[in-house]
Amino acid sequence: MTMDENQEVEFKDNPPPGFKSWNTIYGIVLGNLALLIVLFYIFTKVFNE
Repeated sequence: MTMDENQEVEFKDNPPPGFKSWNTIYGIVLGNLALLIVLFYIFTKVFNE
């Protein structure tokens, strides 16, 4: 194994700091995006009239 392969394996095995898995972070990011889209849609409907 080269040094790059060792670093890649180590990176995959470690969870992100403060969370149990990377999927948790992805879920938070996608949830945040969905919330912003809904809020901007409502904001546009309310103030565009």
